Amino acid sequence: MKKIIISLIAASCSLLSIAQQQEHYSMYMQNNYLVNPAEGGTEDFIDLKMGYRTQWTNFDPRFNSTPRTLYLSGHAPIGKHDNKLDGVDQIAFHGVGGSLTNDNIGPFNVLAVKGSYAYHLPVSKSLIISLGAFAGMKQYSVSQEELLFDSQGGVDPFAASFKNTIVPDVSVGIWGYAKKYYFGISSFQLLGNKVDFYKNIEKATTNATPKGALSRHHWLTAGYKVDLTEHFFLVPSFVVKYVQNAPVTFDFNAKLRYDDKYWAGFSYRREDAIVAMAGLTLKKVLDLGYAYDITSTDIKTYSSGTHEIIVGLRIPNHQHHPPPAQFW
Repeated sequence: MKKIIISLIAASCSLLSIAQQQEHYSMYMQNNYLVNPAEGGTEDFIDLKMGYRTQWTNFDPRFNSTPRTLYLSGHAPIGKHDNKLDGVDQIAFHGVGGSLTNDNIGPFNVLAVKGSYAYHLPVSKSLIISLGAFAGMKQYSVSQEELLFDSQGGVDPFAASFKNTIVPDVSVGIWGYAKKYYFGISSFQLLGNKVDFYKNIEKATTNATPKGALSRHHWLTAGYKVDLTEHFFLVPSFVVKYVQNAPVTFDFNAKLRYDDKYWAGFSYRREDAIVAMAGLTLKKVLDLGYAYDITSTDIKTYSSGTHEIIVGLRIPNHQHHPPPAQFW
């Protein structure tokens, strides 16, 4: 009985933790759309991306418990006149898109489906400001087959009370960009929904039905393009993250690019990890990237690190060949 109670407490804590956290990425610089809906539509092509992240590899080989995230995203401009920002009068245009994300931690799973809209408004010859929003739903579920509570592999009747829960989700963002710089701010899980993880439970067992609140997440980011030579340029950037009732954290990033073909960079995540990353673009159509997180916390004693890959496809919108991607 003691083991069952401890297991149930651990399961409940994991569920509450999932409810209060967004998906985690190292290569958001390769897909800022995931962390700011206002970035959707900034390219002159249909931008499709797929990514996979496996965190804390080999943390506990006895269980399939390492966090894993898989996502698909796509966005495109509508009515965009020109993206060169070098003398052609700009007109307002729109950006639409969507994403599908599956975040898995052991037996607990979060599936998110979102659609987005952004309005891009030129405020000068060199600066465009866009306002965007995500709207969709999140499903929280538990795989009871992976919840083992006794030596015979049985599931405690209380564990069977876990249920799938679907809640609406809304996020908003602002994105500003020009030839040499960009900046953005976004807020996620604005509705602050309460998530009920359990079916009806006798009050004799629990005094109240446990619920977890979805905390609001806020991102502030900015970057600047530094031309080094005719073909090489450097993009230093930073991200500040704030979650309700948690300390403020930040990332510092730097990415070196050669034309629109190759790139390499690193990221320092405060009190968490150092990330090495690299990628290439084939014929301005196919984007490939890989990142490896070197954990700096005590978890490094038990984990061999974190791997993340990203694959992107540029589909021409109105031209036969996609133009180069935005510098970030």
